[in-house]
Amino acid sequence: MAYGPAEGTPQKAAEKYWKITRYAKPIDKTIYKEGDQRPNVPIPYYKPTIPEYEYEPLYFKRQNRGLYGGLQRSSSKSCSKNGKNKNLRTHLPHIVNTTLWSETLQKSLKMRVATRVLKTIDKEGGLDNYLTKDKPARVKTLGLKGWQLRFEILKLKELEELGQVDGKQVYYIHDDGKKITVGRKQLLKELFPLVYKDNYYPIDFNQFLKSHTVLTTKELVDKLLHYNYDFSQISI
Repeated sequence: MAYGPAEGTPQKAAEKYWKITRYAKPIDKTIYKEGDQRPNVPIPYYKPTIPEYEYEPLYFKRQNRGLYGGLQRSSSKSCSKNGKNKNLRTHLPHIVNTTLWSETLQKSLKMRVATRVLKTIDKEGGLDNYLTKDKPARVKTLGLKGWQLRFEILKLKELEELGQVDGKQVYYIHDDGKKITVGRKQLLKELFPLVYKDNYYPIDFNQFLKSHTVLTTKELVDKLLHYNYDFSQISI
């Protein structure tokens, strides 16, 4: 069995959380072009709402359901006085069920949190500051639950920066200055009738979603501009 680098070595100092990065699920970052084969990959109906997490652990998966701070399960052996009777013991991190308040989301979140992480949250000044810190070690130890909450908080902060106009939330500002006041779902609904009329063969809404949910907001707005869509109802 291979063990990690010893404490105090330069390699250990360079990669503190080597267990997480070693067993993390690899992501295929190959850029495929039209006509390339990519076997055993299902085609999703919808575009993923949250980016894929690169450091999701493949063992001790309960880390994905709370904030564990990268703490792992460890094991040792208990030995009798005569040294003949040895039993394998498992040591789990100290986890508590607690409720944390998010200033950005404006709601309480019930989750399992390590006591060490609770101290770090107090030190950082709140849950939002803990989740949104850009330090590489923090991102590696968030876990899947923390990664999802981090994305939701950053998304709301981005909307707050865009602001509101005449009581309407601005979701996107196009290159030509249009301030779009609806989300992606509404943009897809507005685009579907135009694509339906422009297609030689009739398509249903599910077929339309397969080919258009992967588009960015900018690409959806550009398509609506291509069809000379009237933005007066959805923009300012």
